[in-house]
Amino acid sequence: MYTGLLLILGALFAGYCIRIHSRSLQLVLRRFSSAMLYLILFLMGFGLALVEDLGSNLLAMLQQTLFLVGALLIANLGCLYLIGRYLAMPSPHSEIAGQSKGASLAEPLRLIATVGVGLLLGLLHGQALPAQSAIAEWALVALVFAIGIDLRAAGISLRQLLLNRRGLLIALTVVVSSMPVGLAAAWYFELPWAAGLAMTSGYGWYSLSGALIGDGLNPVLGSTAFMVDMGRELLTLLLIPVLMTRSPAAIIGYAGATAMDFSLPMLQRAGGNQIVPVAIASGFILSLLCPLLVLFWLGLV
Repeated sequence: MYTGLLLILGALFAGYCIRIHSRSLQLVLRRFSSAMLYLILFLMGFGLALVEDLGSNLLAMLQQTLFLVGALLIANLGCLYLIGRYLAMPSPHSEIAGQSKGASLAEPLRLIATVGVGLLLGLLHGQALPAQSAIAEWALVALVFAIGIDLRAAGISLRQLLLNRRGLLIALTVVVSSMPVGLAAAWYFELPWAAGLAMTSGYGWYSLSGALIGDGLNPVLGSTAFMVDMGRELLTLLLIPVLMTRSPAAIIGYAGATAMDFSLPMLQRAGGNQIVPVAIASGFILSLLCPLLVLFWLGLV
């Protein structure tokens, strides 16, 4: 277990040490990351089909997902709303009234479909693929390595991000308020306490959290983590117009790691350019903490 976790963590830092300036190479890298992600999710669905007593496990996965999504929503937004009252956040100023939600939903739906196709083919095939575990592990290492390069390509120094007081406090509030939810889920569903903490440390980065937990624990918990973090992203999409005028800190924090990429254009449209530095800082910090914390908790299971 620890060898695999160190390999993945090493791949992240090795990727972060590489700086790529070419836009074309960055595009190739993102396409490669996307291909690895689809492969991992397909193999996760395939492995899920081979789990004994699949029906009851799928029911448990649904129960855990609903519990975690609901509890994280309440805990994160409640704490973020309180901390936001003392951060003197910039007043939101909407720049664009409307936005298409259909296009934003397309990618999550394709990823869910990939897991479903893997599950269906796994049920039809009835046995593991040759070297399935090794392929999944090395695809994950390649994905994390590419993610490390992509994070470095953001072009913002760690010093600049970590010195953004508002972004740092928002990110830390998300981390701290998520931990009791993980412990409560572990107790309620009779899981190892560290597994519960790992499942609440994805902060919306479903493409990474599900893959790490699926590889480190089992496909059922990996699929649960994937759905929990995807649920956070979809709820963010719906809540941005509602919460931006009430508490910018709350919606920026709840967006989690996606505040620096997927959710950033929508946050900027709803709140104006003045909230962009805070969103990027919070999202980037959570993006760095996600693999570190998930791997740390998995090492304690």
